[in-house]
Amino acid sequence: MRLLGLGTYVETRHDDHDDVVGRGEIDIVHDQSLVVSETRLGVDYGVNAWLSASLLVPIRVVRTEITYLDMTGTEVQLVNDGIHHRDEVVTGIADPMVMGAVSGTARGVTWSVRGGVTLPLGKTEDDPFALGDMGVAHQHIQLGSGTVNPVLGLDVGKRWGAWRLGGFAFTQQALYENGKGFQAGDRYAGGATLRRALGRRGQWSVRGGAEVQAETAERWKGVVPTDDGNRGRFDAMLATGGSWAATSGLTIDLAVKVPVVTHVVGGQLDMPAIVELGVSWRLGAKPAAATEDEHDHGDEHDHGDEHDHGDEHDHGDGHDHGDGHGHGDEHGHGDEHGHGEAPYVHPDTTGLDVLDVGAPGEAVELVPVPGKVTIFDFWATWCEPCKTLEPALVEMARKYPDKVAIRRIDALDWDSPAVARYLTPGGFNLPHVKVFDANGAMVLEKGSAPGKLDELIEAVRAAVEAGVQTQTQTQTQTQTQTQTQTVKRAVKPVTARIVVTEQGFEPGNVTVPRGRPVTLVFERKTAKTCATEVVFVADGKRVEQPLPLDRAVSIKMTFETPGTITYACAMDMIRGTITVR
Repeated sequence: MRLLGLGTYVETRHDDHDDVVGRGEIDIVHDQSLVVSETRLGVDYGVNAWLSASLLVPIRVVRTEITYLDMTGTEVQLVNDGIHHRDEVVTGIADPMVMGAVSGTARGVTWSVRGGVTLPLGKTEDDPFALGDMGVAHQHIQLGSGTVNPVLGLDVGKRWGAWRLGGFAFTQQALYENGKGFQAGDRYAGGATLRRALGRRGQWSVRGGAEVQAETAERWKGVVPTDDGNRGRFDAMLATGGSWAATSGLTIDLAVKVPVVTHVVGGQLDMPAIVELGVSWRLGAKPAAATEDEHDHGDEHDHGDEHDHGDEHDHGDGHDHGDGHGHGDEHGHGDEHGHGEAPYVHPDTTGLDVLDVGAPGEAVELVPVPGKVTIFDFWATWCEPCKTLEPALVEMARKYPDKVAIRRIDALDWDSPAVARYLTPGGFNLPHVKVFDANGAMVLEKGSAPGKLDELIEAVRAAVEAGVQTQTQTQTQTQTQTQTQTVKRAVKPVTARIVVTEQGFEPGNVTVPRGRPVTLVFERKTAKTCATEVVFVADGKRVEQPLPLDRAVSIKMTFETPGTITYACAMDMIRGTITVR
């Protein structure tokens, strides 16, 4: 669960002076300053690894200041305030937003699809055009739309080490008018952000990007205002900012957006810049999907929001209808990308056969420890389930210190060689384990599907227990054999040697006896082959044995069923056969 807080500050100005003074059209003109401060309070809740829900409540403060000028441009004081042009402060809740999100990862790209509705809780006003025509004083700012508006958003992101490229699209649709005849315009936003984590721990990050926002015309009783109303606008902005992960749960974010292209229809206000300050606090662990790919609802963009914040402009007839609706921003700006996580501390493994293998992201060769059940644990610092799995693995090693070995491999990120070699081909998630028995044969390969970490732990525990039991039974049988045992036919071990060359497996066929111990010795002599692993099934048991270069690897088997067994490389391109008689 994540608590969010975002403060937005915009100061805009509407100036009639340059256009009107000196033309003799009216006697009094005005300059208008509009300051919008908005605080958005929200909560994100991860239902499971791929589903989350969120609630965002905007609280808005709109301050207007009017300066009246005469024909010469000199400031004057009016005896009576205008029916709409006056200094005032409007405060209240805008329309809250309820959202649900489905997230996942595909080929190293994280994605999140969000959908929901706005709730018509923001204060709405009567038609300002009609009230102005009647000479009735009226409120300028509408804090809500008065309608239930559907919203839809999409986020994507991909990481390359310390760099991350993210993109978003968002829309809010006003499908009908409220009880006072007002229908807000539809809103659209999209953009891209490039982020760079700084420091060894990635506690700081900086970013830059661009985004566009557009809004269609609003309507009063089905009519678009033709004099000076809000008839739509488009803004293209450059954005920059930075984030600081103060603790493993607390993240502070600052963003500045500057419009570079603005097109308005009607008398809307210009925005010199937008300043945002966000704070988020995460309670509990992040869902697996979020931690695996860091796509978690916060990528420094605002999803709209800065378009009309009150629309305090002159409509020509002395009114101003203002929409002041906030475009959503259901993301929270907390930058929940995991950059500020405290460094992960591995469990105490003193006296245990637990080692790190290779540099982070390296696609190392997997070499099982002879005579031990060997667990290869693929993990990453950003993978919260990995941090839950590792203590469970260590406890297995602690229970069988002489029979279990753990080899940890830091996958680093989704673009690393380790992921490309061991995870991506099989479509595995992190965490991911490979378990080899004491003879060096792989007995389990499994990753944790979202929300299935307990199943992974139980599968590993079962494989370890079975491997240890078999190992113990073998040792016991060897130690308790006696010469008084009924005379049995002496069983002579059989060894078959197979070499991997550029031409394939040599010899292409070996013959072994049924029911007798057989040692298959494979040795790869070339790097120009896909046969870096040998795979076959015998007597219902699947064997997947890596074949390191220039190193003999032994596979001990007893073949009980006569016939022909086909073995091959992992891609099933190079084959050989074993004849059992």
